[in-house]
Amino acid sequence: MKRFCFLLIVVCSSFGSSAMATDYYVNPTGNDLWSGTIQLPNAGGTNGPFKTLQQAQQAIRTLKKTNQYTNKVTVNIASGNYYLSQPLDLSALDSGLLGKEITWQGELGAQVTLSGGLPVTCSNRDGTFWDCPVTTLPVSTAFFDVARIKGNGPKFELFVDDQKQQLARWPDTGWAHIKVPVDTNTKFSVMETMPAFSSDIYNAQVHIFPNNDWYDQYLGVSSIIVANNEIHLSSPSAFTFSSGRQFYLENILSEFNAPGEWFYDSIAQKVTFIASAGTIPQKVILSSLPKILQLNNTGYLSFKNLTFQHSTSAAISSNNSSNIILDHLNINNVGGKAIEIWLGTNFLLSNNEIHHTGGGAVYIMGGDRSTLISSGNIIDNNYFHDIASTVLTTAPAINVNGVGAKVTHNLIEQTSNTGIVIYGNNHIIEKNELHHLCLGSADCGAIYSSADWTLRGNIIRNNYIHDIIGYGLESVNLANNTVTFSSPINARGIYIDDGASGFEIAGNILENAGVFSIHINGGRDNNIHDNFVSTSNFAILIDNREAKIYWPLLQARLAASPYQTAIWMDAYPQLALPMNNYKWPEGNHVEENVLVSTSSNAASPFLKYFIPAASTTIANNIIWPKSGGITVISELIGLQPYKVLTWPNWVSRGVEKSSIYADPCVSIINKQLITCETSALNNISFSNVPSDIGLIK
Repeated sequence: MKRFCFLLIVVCSSFGSSAMATDYYVNPTGNDLWSGTIQLPNAGGTNGPFKTLQQAQQAIRTLKKTNQYTNKVTVNIASGNYYLSQPLDLSALDSGLLGKEITWQGELGAQVTLSGGLPVTCSNRDGTFWDCPVTTLPVSTAFFDVARIKGNGPKFELFVDDQKQQLARWPDTGWAHIKVPVDTNTKFSVMETMPAFSSDIYNAQVHIFPNNDWYDQYLGVSSIIVANNEIHLSSPSAFTFSSGRQFYLENILSEFNAPGEWFYDSIAQKVTFIASAGTIPQKVILSSLPKILQLNNTGYLSFKNLTFQHSTSAAISSNNSSNIILDHLNINNVGGKAIEIWLGTNFLLSNNEIHHTGGGAVYIMGGDRSTLISSGNIIDNNYFHDIASTVLTTAPAINVNGVGAKVTHNLIEQTSNTGIVIYGNNHIIEKNELHHLCLGSADCGAIYSSADWTLRGNIIRNNYIHDIIGYGLESVNLANNTVTFSSPINARGIYIDDGASGFEIAGNILENAGVFSIHINGGRDNNIHDNFVSTSNFAILIDNREAKIYWPLLQARLAASPYQTAIWMDAYPQLALPMNNYKWPEGNHVEENVLVSTSSNAASPFLKYFIPAASTTIANNIIWPKSGGITVISELIGLQPYKVLTWPNWVSRGVEKSSIYADPCVSIINKQLITCETSALNNISFSNVPSDIGLIK
């Protein structure tokens, strides 16, 4: 009996040991020769936490090699700044398992910063300039987007007290403007009179919108012809030059003269900057590592309560990984994106704050389009702001691709361009708040997709989209040497562009959401229903892009898709049907929407339909002007040319059926629709908008 009891105790003890999670500790004051298994150094200074993240990584690998990896593992990271000399690079060797997940987390309530930057020590030269010797050069040899950022400028950035500094530039603020192109895309004259730059032009580069309001780039300068007030570039722009378009020159030593500017002397290996008046800089950082955290073929990992800063490309980059949680992270002051995920499944990005990025914020791609197997990726309850400060266009806060991502309860505000971009299939964009977007560009939408008939199954529902602005060229007067840019101009709320098709747009609140609240630009089979729109501009535009879309691209994408397979035909039966005319916006539905015009001008157009009447359904909407009347611009393809119609004249055309011209008696309060008892909404089957739109605190 005694022997039996002894064996029972041994078995129970072994079981209890195997069920215990393993904890490692990292602290800036730690030592990589210690075990890392206790949080603080012992009294004798012989054991305590690790000093580096890489040593914790090696400890987990050793745990696996010695068959001691029997339960969950947590790496607890103490408060402090961790300046990484190389990325934390995790592979399959560093993965967790289901039920034995591995978590890397900062201490709760602490400030734990993982930096890809180099701290530098600076001294004040003459009251104006601060000199910072660069004894160790940044690792980065290229910026995050080599196609759009060219020239001989430094491939790193400078941050002074957490504020990104601007390379020495002309003009000091605002933009200069192209007067006339000298050739198509390498030479142009300048509207403003340029200063007599000194001989440091070889390293200069131009940040330019060459032809439109929706694409900017950086290009090197080969020469400046002062006598002609011309700039000659060292590589061609992506678009031909156009008069009035904006640019500025940067990385010019002779223009190093304003607070917030900096310059890198590569010969002397010295960074110099001008601090704001009356300030003494406390922390000066050069971005260095292209990436801070890299995940390759990993799984069952979590990263929590951490701050990422000072990478030149993406702060977090993942390839072919799954079952990853990124939670309560703060990612800011990074050169490119915050997070890029390639071939990712079951990622959860939650409760993060992402801001002050040079490019976009999150790119995520996963799932299998051929089989429509969902990625399971979720982006939930994140706060995005101040996105895309280096490239100002085509750099959205969220870019989803592949199949089956869910983007829910996010707040996106104060960005230069688009909020959410959608490619692929079966994505759900739901209960997000987006506002004050497109602040530095035009022909831009809060939610955007483009140029593919096969983008089916995507749902944009129950979002609150308001105050979408737009900034762009309004007029050019070469005779008077003047140019006018204006804002708000040419922005959209929901923008389904260049033939994108098969979207369901439902239950959204759109208030002052650009010049077009909902814009279907040549697409097919889109279903717009149960939305509430309040605007002084256009509520809805369905456009015929017959002569403006590059149709061979859409045809090639259709041919390359598996649209005739059983899986796709079952999911998207409309896509397999013959098209009456592939250049027409056929099969679109606009039903059960409440559309309120707030314009004081009765002649101001409110709806714009360039449509084939036979294949378009417009019915059971509530239409109401707060003052004046409703004007509809229409073209019924093949039946009626372009006309500007009053509401009664539009209804008489027989396209809009059973719609109600009545006051819906609706107010928007705290992201909700509040109606009175006599609301006209009672006369249609309008679905109630949920009360939990936006961030959940």
